[in-house]
Amino acid sequence: MSVLGQMGLHENDRASASVERRLEQLAALAFAAADVLFEVDRAFRIRHVGGAIQKLTGHTARAVRNMSLFDMLIPSDRIFLKRVVEAFDQGEPVRRTAVRFLHGESENTVVMLSMTVMPGTVGERLVTATILDRGFTSASSEDGFLDRSSFLSVAQRLTSVGEEKAQFNLVMLGLLQTVKNAAMQDTVLGKAVYAEIEAILRLISESGAVTRLGNGAFAYFQKVEDDPGLVAEKIASATEIPLTRPFIQKLPLDAMLMEHKEIVKALNYALEAFADERTRQGIAFENLPDCLAAANNRDRGMVTSCRNIIKDETFFQVLQPILTLKNGIIQHYEVLTRFAEGVARGIANTGDFIQIAEQIGMINTFDLLNCVKTIKLLQQLPNEIKLALNVSGRSVQSAEFASQMMNLLDSAEMKVSPSRLLIEITETRGITNFEGATSFLQWLVKRGHRICLDDFGAGAMSFEYLRRFPVDFVKIDGHFFRNAMSSGRDRILIRAIARCSFELGCRTVAEMIETEVDAALAKELGVECGQGWLFGQPVTADQLLASVERVTRTQIRSGSESFLLSRTASLSSQRTDIEKGTSPTLKAKAPRKKLTARDNS
Repeated sequence: MSVLGQMGLHENDRASASVERRLEQLAALAFAAADVLFEVDRAFRIRHVGGAIQKLTGHTARAVRNMSLFDMLIPSDRIFLKRVVEAFDQGEPVRRTAVRFLHGESENTVVMLSMTVMPGTVGERLVTATILDRGFTSASSEDGFLDRSSFLSVAQRLTSVGEEKAQFNLVMLGLLQTVKNAAMQDTVLGKAVYAEIEAILRLISESGAVTRLGNGAFAYFQKVEDDPGLVAEKIASATEIPLTRPFIQKLPLDAMLMEHKEIVKALNYALEAFADERTRQGIAFENLPDCLAAANNRDRGMVTSCRNIIKDETFFQVLQPILTLKNGIIQHYEVLTRFAEGVARGIANTGDFIQIAEQIGMINTFDLLNCVKTIKLLQQLPNEIKLALNVSGRSVQSAEFASQMMNLLDSAEMKVSPSRLLIEITETRGITNFEGATSFLQWLVKRGHRICLDDFGAGAMSFEYLRRFPVDFVKIDGHFFRNAMSSGRDRILIRAIARCSFELGCRTVAEMIETEVDAALAKELGVECGQGWLFGQPVTADQLLASVERVTRTQIRSGSESFLLSRTASLSSQRTDIEKGTSPTLKAKAPRKKLTARDNS
């Protein structure tokens, strides 16, 4: 070999050694902050992997070699990573990119990805993954967006205080009706379009923080110097759907002299106002203090409306069935509160109304009025029908309320069979006076009433209530149950709740059952009863009475002497009433709205 050749060989050796040393340095740097280091080729196939790969994916390093890094992510994050890689190839740095790796069949692990070019190669990359505590972010298992609480936490971190100028804007984007059409979401094309929109928003937003506001609206964060209109252009380019006149509002994140709770209140007001299509076009968000002032004005109006509703009794009741999943027989109906048209000014839903009533000290009065209305309903309905009345946890622990309720139930004019009136405890405010609450509930049970726990799993005190109180029904929170469709962890928890309740002699109820698939899952998890739109929308007492009369007439004509309220008998009649539009608040295809503790349909 020539000297030149030997020199060339030595130079190659030195270059190779230099690359290896640089790789070692990069790896050491990566592992100082990361849990796993991937070396991937230009097609993102894994060439080498080091670190806690088994903790991340449940697989060994040998098992994942030659796999695509994309295939290791949950499906909705694959398009997002594709967008991240495209941005990286165009020279944009990749920092703090949150994605979810598959871990087993149903679980996932949230990580923060970083990416850099592999030294001395073309197209190959080093990707690091830092495993995050699940408390760090509450990303949805479906789209990777943050829930409202987590999103507000990011907003507070990005908010400038004092005299410092805003560094970031809260940006709210409203898409056109054609893009947010509900029917489109269920198509293959629609799902692909939404996946692209979600990926672009996560990529654009600071820290990948995006939240869904509903009604085709989203919120995210951008630096003040960035143009929000470019996001709409990117979405239009990626989806090939022209987004003419997308509605965009930006709110500078500077708090001046505002306190922590005031910042949260102002941000919440801005997000809620933008989410409502009726107010979206008419509000200009200038700064956080203006939002806070508007929120305070709204609250004062809501308090006045709440007082007037209770004082004038301008609320009414609708009934939604709860039935046994095994045979479709109705156990009882839950009494849900509705407002007469025009009286709820500013109050979005029953849950907001209850919270205000608790804050201004009028919840006891409302619960007693609601009880009187419910007893009068029972007096009108056939003896076979039972009703569950919602009572606030704040009322249950009140000695004054307990005394008034006892006098009411024992009064001569209010006599109904105790077995027909169930008491459903809602955890809008945590119970602290357990001794008083337990004594009152035990009195109700001795009298013959049955006790239900509402929204089990949603509040911090659910198991404490189950442990202390004499409970007959445990109603599993609707959102908790819906999450079980995609979360193995939630399915395990619900199955354990159902088994525990059975051992304690309680029946379980799953809320928000909308499809046969939902009903099948509830039965599979051991839940006995169900409530939701699959079985019937809320109906007025008049509608229920009309359906009962039709069932009775049918049974008389057929010579049947038994009276059986079943899913096939009464609910078909109720649906007929709804389709005729006989109720001012119920329509056959009414748009579904966000549910609350008192409005779980």
